[in-house]
Amino acid sequence: MKGTPVLRNGSRKKTSAVFALALLACTALAQRAPTVTYTATGFAGAWDLEFTLTNNLLPGEGDIYFFGVDLETGRNILSSPSGWDCNRWREWTNSGFGGSGRVYDNVWVNLYSRPDDVRPKFSLSTWRARSTETLAPTTVNFFAFAAEGAYFGNDHFSEYWNPGFEGMATLVSVPEPTSAAVFGFGALILVRRRKAK
Repeated sequence: MKGTPVLRNGSRKKTSAVFALALLACTALAQRAPTVTYTATGFAGAWDLEFTLTNNLLPGEGDIYFFGVDLETGRNILSSPSGWDCNRWREWTNSGFGGSGRVYDNVWVNLYSRPDDVRPKFSLSTWRARSTETLAPTTVNFFAFAAEGAYFGNDHFSEYWNPGFEGMATLVSVPEPTSAAVFGFGALILVRRRKAK
């Protein structure tokens, strides 16, 4: 057939090599930094922040074992996930590993209990700390380190076998109890009206 290219053995090998290089390049340009969100409950001067960390790495790229946040009002850890130690380091900076010089004052690490790490594509909560600000913070700086894998993305610092990440945790709004009660009461009235018809 005219116009239909015929690949010879050598062409297939070259095409496979080009494809493999393109795949490698895509892997190197990957950006799979962890994401962190949190909820805030409490009142002015006593905001309890519960952080949820999601490991966006792929299997084989690393389990997250080290996590911390920087609160404007300082260290005030309320709880830790099972197996995580909040007293190993009272504060941490990533400057010696190629990260920022920010001092993180609420730090958790899991050095000895690998099953309690945050595995790829999983999330973990129950890191809780208290902010004594008047208003609940809407963003909080965080860091995380992974191990037990190899990550070649371009969005980390430190080494491919121990990638470190820094980012901004965002507040997830939780309905206030009074708002939820008003909504529930309104739904109840709507249901009763429909039944009455």
